[in-house]
Amino acid sequence: MAETKGLFVTFEGIDFSGKTTQISLLRDRLLEAGLDVLVVREPGGTAISEKIRTILLDRDHDALSERAEIFLYSAARAQIVDEQIVPALQQGKVILCDRYFDSTTAYQGYGRGLDLTIVDTINSFATNGLEPDITFLLDIAPEMAARRRVAQGAAPDRMELQAGAFHQRVREGYLQISRKHSHRFRVLDAARATQDLAAEIWETIRQTIPPSQQ
Repeated sequence: MAETKGLFVTFEGIDFSGKTTQISLLRDRLLEAGLDVLVVREPGGTAISEKIRTILLDRDHDALSERAEIFLYSAARAQIVDEQIVPALQQGKVILCDRYFDSTTAYQGYGRGLDLTIVDTINSFATNGLEPDITFLLDIAPEMAARRRVAQGAAPDRMELQAGAFHQRVREGYLQISRKHSHRFRVLDAARATQDLAAEIWETIRQTIPPSQQ
């Protein structure tokens, strides 16, 4: 893979942990600092990947097998890495990505119980070995996340309809992943106030950008 010169930041956590809100707040702060920012989401972010997203999250696709599921997520990821993320990094942009391969490890590895060695191999192949510079894990209890979903009146997608035990395995998986890759992970209590979380995230990012752009 060609050398990159941008900054690759990913946000992880179960649904309704507040990832999208924090990405939006950080994007605004970075734009105010004069930085070139690209926000992407997984699965999705390209025309092809968005079509795959529709397949993955459709509630009518409950017959989707676990092996088919991981390959669909990985196909969407491979497309966005090649089409969006790598070119943007080579241009020196800051990439804010809502989910990346840690989601596959947490959901398909720990949640579904697929072999973690195989999951890691698929992740590496799909991304051509591209790892994030910083990963923020917004940790929250599945029960609180479910209450947030109800409060927002959001209809659950196929993944959100999984049993509570599944989401608990995913949460525990994320925490194990964060310990294994502590050099890039920052674990945040997602039950905290939105602005408090945003301030902590900005402080971490601030240390990676030139003082003139703060």
